[in-house]
Amino acid sequence: MVTNIGVLLLSLLAFTIGIEAVSLPLPLRVVHQFSLPTYLNSIFVRPNGDIYVTTVWPNASIYCVSDANTDTPTASLVHTFDEINAATSIVETEPDVLAFLGGKQSSLGMGIPGTFGVWQLDLRPKAHGGEPIIQELVRIPEGGLLAGIEALPDSRSIVLVSDSTMGLVWRVDTRNRKYELAVKDDETMHFPPWAVTPFGINGLHILNGYLYWSNSYLASVYRIAITKDGYAAPGAHGELVKRIQAVYLDTFCLGPGDNDTIWGATDADNRLVAVTPDGTATFVAGAPDEMTLAGSVAPGFGTLPGDTDTLYVATSGAMVFPVNGTIIEGGKIVAVDTRGFLPNQSTKESRPVIGFNFPSGSWPEYLLQIPMRYLSYLLR
Repeated sequence: MVTNIGVLLLSLLAFTIGIEAVSLPLPLRVVHQFSLPTYLNSIFVRPNGDIYVTTVWPNASIYCVSDANTDTPTASLVHTFDEINAATSIVETEPDVLAFLGGKQSSLGMGIPGTFGVWQLDLRPKAHGGEPIIQELVRIPEGGLLAGIEALPDSRSIVLVSDSTMGLVWRVDTRNRKYELAVKDDETMHFPPWAVTPFGINGLHILNGYLYWSNSYLASVYRIAITKDGYAAPGAHGELVKRIQAVYLDTFCLGPGDNDTIWGATDADNRLVAVTPDGTATFVAGAPDEMTLAGSVAPGFGTLPGDTDTLYVATSGAMVFPVNGTIIEGGKIVAVDTRGFLPNQSTKESRPVIGFNFPSGSWPEYLLQIPMRYLSYLLR
């Protein structure tokens, strides 16, 4: 029998050695899996709970998954494009109107310069039995691969668009069909010189007057103060929010609700990471050698009452980095229950296997984080 004193001592011991109350990995379930090869690239959860996802392989398509919070979700094809072969990111700009990014790529992740632009998916005709209206609004000839899109909180018809190739953010007025440079910060937005593909700034989010973004090969999240009109605030510069000990960081979201915890999809090692406001990073779901979140690329929180703590994660099926070097699958949407994650009691960040202190973003640092089974792919 354990006495009260014994219980106290055990509790103190548990606190000392870092045993945490949070139970990991977080519980999850598969909502819908697409056929192989389907590479999902982005996710947007509409206020009515419908989940819109875009694909970049084997074609550019948009799908809608309805009733994701039930036992009987349904997936339907909205449109497959002939004009473009990559649809990279999507967001809602007004009720029943979505803006998304599309263009052409020569191979997966290699955008053809000048082919990307902001497109519109207008769902309003569906209310009268019609078909959605899809059109390109603004082409950006000077741009490269456009990766992330975010609407301004106070003027949702204006979107900020990340350009992974050029390492900057465009400001696009979807009503007047005009674009201009919004933010440029070479150190934090450009891809590093050793990157396998010219892919730098990726996902975008706006919170409390800051624009947040991920730089994929640097596996980092940065932010900069912006004006209400979407420009960099006077004198503002990009600042590091968190460097993740991972091979790669795809896109991320903030939440749930007004919570500024960062939830990032690590893609290459099939995990979901949570970064709490105090800077603690915790891998909360998935594993490098598991198919659970094979090729996790994009998270987004549910919007319906009772579902706002559910994080929906879109995956690529590990088509770029096969699990265990050989295993791939069709992309899928996975629902992660985040209610068990307690920000003040999160586990400590996973440490790299080899702890050499190379400069952040250096080629040696990147190589030391890559599982050996991936090296042959990256260096061939």
